[in-house]
Amino acid sequence: MRKQKVMRNWLRPAGARAGLSCTVAVSLIPGGEVLNARVSRSSGDSFFDRSVESAVLKASPLPLPPDGALFERFRELEFIFNPEE
Repeated sequence: MRKQKVMRNWLRPAGARAGLSCTVAVSLIPGGEVLNARVSRSSGDSFFDRSVESAVLKASPLPLPPDGALFERFRELEFIFNPEE
């Protein structure tokens, strides 16, 4: 669900080749608001990486599990952003 929300907020940079992916580390505060988003494993294309960080910030707040007790498990998360999947 988080990935779909980020995808809806992502704009492919001009000239970005197909097959790129990067890993994004995200810090959340209660309510799912994004505190920080940074690429922890680069695609090798800085424009692509920055576009993904921007999309994560625009997608704030991100969906959280309905059980608030699980929030601590989702305060820091990491996911692979691959628009081809």
